[in-house]
This record gives sequence, C-alpha cells and structure tokens, in this order.
Amino acid sequence: MRSKIASGKAFGSVAFGSGSRRLHQIGVERPHLAAALIELAGGAFVPVPGGVLVRDKGGALLGAVGVSGDKSDNDEAAAVAGIEAAGFVAETGG
Repeated sequence: MRSKIASGKAFGSVAFGSGSRRLHQIGVERPHLAAALIELAGGAFVPVPGGVLVRDKGGALLGAVGVSGDKSDNDEAAAVAGIEAAGFVAETGG
C-alpha cells in the first residue's frame, strides 16, 4: 500500500505541476476540487505532502519523488533530502 501512496503523491505532483503540499492545501480549501481531481485521475492522485517535484538547476521539470511511510511532513523532508543530495532542486508546493 505504501508504494501506491508514494506513487500517487508523485503522480499528482507531476500531473498538477506542483509539489503535493500545494495539492493538500487545495484539498483543505476546496475539497470538491480535490475530489474531482482524484476522480479524474482514476484514484491515482494522493493530495498530501510527500510528493516533491524534481527540477534541474535551470528549472526544467525532470519528474517527481513520492515518499510514504511516516507522517506526511517527514515523508516530504525525506524526498527533499534525497533530491538535493542528488544535486537537483526540490519543489514541495509550499
């Protein structure tokens, strides 16, 4: 289950063009929009922190990392640490 949650965090980040922290904020502010996005994505969209966009130093989007297994804030911190350790720029959406 954790791998599917992590994948959903990364998928949602790339699909929406923002780290999943922003997607979580949207869900809190506009739950009907979040529900619609989840439905449109066939359930493959997980709008909670832990999905982080990966950009190169020039700002080009390379993909996303999704982490699951702890509190969402800790998942996000682990993703950011790994992305930055690899020399890329992390975008949480916060």
